[in-house]
Amino acid sequence: MDRWQPMTDWVNARSAAGWEPYSKSTSSEILPRLTATDRVGRRFAGVNFASQDYLGLASHPEIRTAAIEAVGRFGVHSAGSVALMGLTQATLRLERSIADFLFVNDATVFPTGWAAGYGAIRALVTESDHIVIDVLAHACLQEAATAATKKVHRFPHLSNEGVERRLKRIRRTEPDAGILVVTETLFSMDSDVPNLSELQAICSKYEATLFVDVAHDLGALGPTGRGFLELQNALGSIDVVMGSFSKTFASNGGFVASNHDALKLALRYGSGPLTFSNALSPVQATTVLACLDVIQGHDGKKRRQRLMANATYLRSALESMDFEVKGQPSAIVPIVLGSHSRARQMTAQLLECGAIVNLVEFPAVAKNASRWRVQLMSEHSRKDIDDFLNSVEQVKRSSHAFQ
Repeated sequence: MDRWQPMTDWVNARSAAGWEPYSKSTSSEILPRLTATDRVGRRFAGVNFASQDYLGLASHPEIRTAAIEAVGRFGVHSAGSVALMGLTQATLRLERSIADFLFVNDATVFPTGWAAGYGAIRALVTESDHIVIDVLAHACLQEAATAATKKVHRFPHLSNEGVERRLKRIRRTEPDAGILVVTETLFSMDSDVPNLSELQAICSKYEATLFVDVAHDLGALGPTGRGFLELQNALGSIDVVMGSFSKTFASNGGFVASNHDALKLALRYGSGPLTFSNALSPVQATTVLACLDVIQGHDGKKRRQRLMANATYLRSALESMDFEVKGQPSAIVPIVLGSHSRARQMTAQLLECGAIVNLVEFPAVAKNASRWRVQLMSEHSRKDIDDFLNSVEQVKRSSHAFQ
């Protein structure tokens, strides 16, 4: 434990200087404006661009009602793993609904999104298999790959050509090896997307299995809320799809979905984060089901339209202020700041101006590529965004922040 003392001392010093942007705790519901405290108890308030609630469903009246009714019907706890009496009728309905939503045969629900990504890869991959994974894939996917096999091949970000080169090389020497190719739809640090249909075709050509994480776009983007799978005509055709409920569906939890009949029991009985973890509560499962109803209705469509309008407006304004804004319009707006010292100063100043945003630093991103990961909601008003932009402009004008 003593090994962690230098890090703790450093973080405490950073907090004393007012430069620690992490471990904040909210003291009000998740809304476009909220009050909160930092790690040492200092209170602050402001316009909120740091929460993951892309369609504002965490405070939606129909979602609240559904959760309250679920408490009355089921209580608050599943009281077991999915293998040992932890399944509820709400979870079984959710699995069927997720499968239908994605146009696949079946889905399996996990207690967290992280567990879904990590647990599925660990269940699918043996030591003799290969994993070909995007260099910027999420930590749960990277850690699962490293734990599953030593045969991990990382390809340049979004490079389908890089995937095919690696698959061709593997097949020359191991024609019968198992290969799992791992990527995401919307990458959360850059707001960019691979060509999914082309990638699936490449995987099929080399008899590899494609695994795609849809955590950040499912529900929030696309005409019917099915994200980039829908936008790229890839619904129902990807080998394995996993996602998280924590971005758009107002709940913890995640899922793994596929057309293969054997995957469900392989995960229930052979994936540690599912087999040996308490199952999703019936309240959470019911909450996600209610979110699915909203997402597929008129209200959900309007919320996605507002979210996209907000993203387009904010990105355009930031670019006119000469900020580097990565990727394409989505609920995530990555604003590159550069060095960690510059980014820390700017983040502290932004909070003082009444704007709450998440700072992302190395090792989550490359060195000297620190950024604000602005997280939009459909419920942000134009005034919320303009107030944020005014705060950003104040920080930009501060010569101290750019020393």
